[in-house]
Amino acid sequence: MMLKAVIIEDESSSREILRNYLAKYCKNVNVLGEAAGVKEGIELLSHTNPDLVFLDVEMPFGNAFDLLDQLPERS
Repeated sequence: MMLKAVIIEDESSSREILRNYLAKYCKNVNVLGEAAGVKEGIELLSHTNPDLVFLDVEMPFGNAFDLLDQLPERS
């Protein structure tokens, strides 16, 4: 079963490392997109409907909890 995932992380090197680990070790995870902040992350989530979200806790201009509070559905 393929899982659809997104990465929301402000540090580009961390996004790259995670993307590479997923490609190498988690063949059943398809990364649909990446975002570098809260606003971008909300837009990405609304367009992709992922099964899995890799979400950084502290980002500029907000944090993971700010992002989660703005989502209508968080299941």
